[in-house]
Amino acid sequence: MAPRPAPVRWGLILLAVGLVGLGTALVVWLRPLLGDTPPQARTREVSAVVVTSSPCSGQAAQDVVELEVDGQKRQAKLDGCGHRQGETLRVALPVPVAAGELVVLPAGATPTGSGLAGRLSSVLLALACVAGALYGFLLRVRLPMPRRS
Repeated sequence: MAPRPAPVRWGLILLAVGLVGLGTALVVWLRPLLGDTPPQARTREVSAVVVTSSPCSGQAAQDVVELEVDGQKRQAKLDGCGHRQGETLRVALPVPVAAGELVVLPAGATPTGSGLAGRLSSVLLALACVAGALYGFLLRVRLPMPRRS
């Protein structure tokens, strides 16, 4: 008779997956305390008036807005299109404001960085894949049912 392989330790596997999930959840909740905001994502909201409207049919369609920066009126390209000329809207102004051409985003939109957030997204995706594969494997395996006499 051939020796039987050792049984899979499902409890140990589930414990490992649970600990990885708990560690990931802690990193997500503690992320604001870590101060991982990339410099390009720091913004403040200001009001801006659309000076030139651009139709959204082109590839690089951007409206031009006028806003007040440090007491001076400046024009900036809005990373958006199709607004009415003279329309007032809230924009996200990068902090600190760079000299030269200025590009602003609509309020509520922030650029994404590839720092901790990108790595954390990759970890969460991998954890979801492992959990889904484990669940699929458990559904596929048929446990032997005890026979009734």
